[in-house]
Amino acid sequence: MEARLEAYCKKIKEIIANNKNPHTINAELSSETIQIEIDKIYHIEDRVAISTYALKLLSKEQRKELAKALIEEQVIKQRNLLSHWSTLTAQSSMIDTGYIAQHLVSLQTQIAGQGMRGKGDDLCDGSEVKGANFLDSLDKAGATAPRWNFTAVTPEIMERFLEYKAIYLLSIDHNPENNYRIRIWKVNIQEHEILRARYIEWMNKLGYPKFADTTKKPSVNFQLFPPNNGTNQNYARHGNGRQNGFEKLQIPLENTAGAELIFKAEIVNNEVIISKF
Repeated sequence: MEARLEAYCKKIKEIIANNKNPHTINAELSSETIQIEIDKIYHIEDRVAISTYALKLLSKEQRKELAKALIEEQVIKQRNLLSHWSTLTAQSSMIDTGYIAQHLVSLQTQIAGQGMRGKGDDLCDGSEVKGANFLDSLDKAGATAPRWNFTAVTPEIMERFLEYKAIYLLSIDHNPENNYRIRIWKVNIQEHEILRARYIEWMNKLGYPKFADTTKKPSVNFQLFPPNNGTNQNYARHGNGRQNGFEKLQIPLENTAGAELIFKAEIVNNEVIISKF
């Protein structure tokens, strides 16, 4: 790492070490990160190195406060801003859940991203992050059906799903009291017997036959539906029960081997309350 990047890391370390109140950590770090101009750091590995260094130094309470600040900025304020434009244009005010999910997972796990957008692993350890957003997601028929999509364009990519040790699933919805809620579950497909068995069934019934048709450029998409909006459900869903589809299946995301809730926040009167971190 070049000298200027080492200097950035040294300054970040000083800020984190000297922080006496976790509530102020975001403002204190912002004063320094704005000087880094991350877009001018052209080597991806240097971006990941800075992030990894900072995340490992941050305490759990500091990271929790940063997660709170991120939600306030990128969910509450962003939705309020987009709501104005949505009223004027009748365009969606939906926020980009995918990138918010990645930021929150990195703060919770202390695992940096890949330092770039686009294809590839979401976290630098090879883990995958998926987001589903019930807010402002009405379709033309007036329904909301967000899902976690796992798309593959080759059999090898499809099979790789079974090798993940960590898949992070984020859902933004409403709780039964109609407050905004954000939950993240960590799933280990190698230990989650129900999900693993369903995925193998899906590959054999739909995935491999579709890839066998070489007349087209096939792609497949394994879709998991998150817990229903406005409920306390803690399971994903797969299958529509139709004769040509898959039997309806509930896939537990908590209290089972290979799945656990690692993050939960609710927004009450514009205040972010984090109850699981």
